[in-house]
Amino acid sequence: MNHLDLITMQEAIDLLEVSRSTIDRWRKFKRLPFIKIGKEIYFHKEEIQQWVRQHSKVHEPIDENRIDQTIRMTTPDTITIGYQSQTAHMWSPLLMKKLGFFEEELAELNPTRPLQINWINAKNGLELIEGMIAGQIQIASLGDYPIMIGHQLSTIFPNFNPVLLAFDGKTSQSEGISLVIPKDLHFHDVTDLHGHTLATVTNSSAGHRLNRLLSGINATCEVINQDMNLSYSNIIERGVGVSVMWEPYVSLSELQGAATMHFDGFTDDYLTGLVALDHWAQLNDDIVIAYLKAHMRTHQFAREYPLKAAKLLSELTGISHRVTTSIVSKVRWDAAVYKQDLETLKNLSITDQSFTRNVTGSKGCIPYRGYYLNEASKRLQLTSVSDRPLEGDWSLDYLY
Repeated sequence: MNHLDLITMQEAIDLLEVSRSTIDRWRKFKRLPFIKIGKEIYFHKEEIQQWVRQHSKVHEPIDENRIDQTIRMTTPDTITIGYQSQTAHMWSPLLMKKLGFFEEELAELNPTRPLQINWINAKNGLELIEGMIAGQIQIASLGDYPIMIGHQLSTIFPNFNPVLLAFDGKTSQSEGISLVIPKDLHFHDVTDLHGHTLATVTNSSAGHRLNRLLSGINATCEVINQDMNLSYSNIIERGVGVSVMWEPYVSLSELQGAATMHFDGFTDDYLTGLVALDHWAQLNDDIVIAYLKAHMRTHQFAREYPLKAAKLLSELTGISHRVTTSIVSKVRWDAAVYKQDLETLKNLSITDQSFTRNVTGSKGCIPYRGYYLNEASKRLQLTSVSDRPLEGDWSLDYLY
C-alpha cells in the first residue's frame, strides 16, 4: 500500500479528522475517490488532497498540520435544541432531556470534548422557526403544519434550508386534536359553530384543521389567536365560545367537564417531527446522528415503559399522572418516515392556501434526509430504516 501511496480508511479518518460516517457519506454523495479491494476501502492520498481542494471555498494548498485546527474551528461548542413541552406529541425531547440520553450519545461520540446543549422551550412552532431562520436553533421539534410553513419560508430566506430528519409522535385521523366546548354549551354538529368565537393558535396544526373545517360549512365565526394555556383557561372560565386544541389540553379540558368533538373533517394523520438546518447538519452529521440515536432510545423507553414515562412527564409538566398515562399510550412513538407521511405533509400546503398563497416558488414537500436516521438505526443495531421513505402503511412490527 505504501508503494502505491494508498492509505487505509482509518488513516483517512485520522488525516481528515472526520468520522467514518462522514467519509462514507462523502463517497456516496460527493464522489470522494476511493479504491475497493475485496471488502477493504483504500484512498489515494494525493487524490484526497485534490478532492478537498475542489470542495474548499478558498482553493489553497492543503497544509496537513492545519487540518486539526480547521476541524476544531468548524466543530460547534454548543448545540441548541428547540422543543414544545405544551404539545404532548412532542414530549420526546422533554423525556430525553430528563433521561440524559443525548448527553450520553455525545459523550460516546467525543469523550474529550464535551458539547454544551441549550434547550429552548417554545410556546409554538413559529417561534422555533424564527429561531432557526436567525441561526439560533439547529434542531427543532415541530408540528406538521409548522413543518410545511418552514419549507415555504425557505423560498423567501435563501440561507434558511430546513430538512426533515425524522418523525416524533403520530396519531391517525388527527386524533389528539379536537374541538373543545365549554360545559353546559350544547353542540350537536358543526353548524352550531355559527355566531361563536373560536380560539386556537393560528398557523399551527390545530389552526390549519380549524380553517379547513370552517371552509366547508356555512357559518360565520370569529377566530382569534390564543396561546393554548390561555385558550384552556378561557374554556374552563367560559371566556371564549369554542377552542380547537391539541393534547394535553384536550384531556385536561375533559377532566374539567368540557365536551370534545372530533369532526370527520379532521382526516389527516397528525404528525410531529424533527427539522434541522441542512447546511449545519451536513457539517455536523455525527451530532445529528447522536441526537437521532437519543431520539429513538427515548421512543423505545416510552413504548416499553409507558408508566415510567408517564410518571416522569407528570413530574416535568405538572399534569396529572392519569392524563399523561392516557396520552403516552395513545401516541405512536415512531421516528420512521413513510411515503404516506410525506404525502400528508404535502397535502397540508395544498388544502390550506391562507399562508402559502403569498409564497411562491416552493414545490412539493420538505426535503427528507434519510441518511441520518438510517445511520442512527444501524448504530443502535436496529433493522435498517432505509435512506428513503418507507412504503405502505405504518408497520406494526417495526417502530423506531
